[in-house]
Amino acid sequence: MKRLIVLLMVLGLFTAGCATREYVAKQVEPVRKKIDTVEDRVAAVEGKTGEISRKFDTLDGRVTALEEDVTEAKATAQRAGGMAEEALKKAEEALKKAESALRRAEAALQSGLKK
Repeated sequence: MKRLIVLLMVLGLFTAGCATREYVAKQVEPVRKKIDTVEDRVAAVEGKTGEISRKFDTLDGRVTALEEDVTEAKATAQRAGGMAEEALKKAEEALKKAESALRRAEAALQSGLKK
């Protein structure tokens, strides 16, 4: 009995046979089409990613240039602020001298009028 079962199993394996090329092609074709579609989409995404990367690099360069301009503008503004403070101090000193000269002139005038 055991031999009969083993013989039937072996016979079943041989009679089941292999898939034909045509059957395999029919089963693989839809998968191949899906893979092609996915590959096309991946290629499109890679193209867009490359374009975005180039644009980012361009913008990064522009931002760097703007940052340098801002740094230079700040330094110029600080120098101008320092020069303005110096000019203010000199103007205040000139005003004090002018006020002093005015007081002396008024004093001289007053003493000239008393004579």
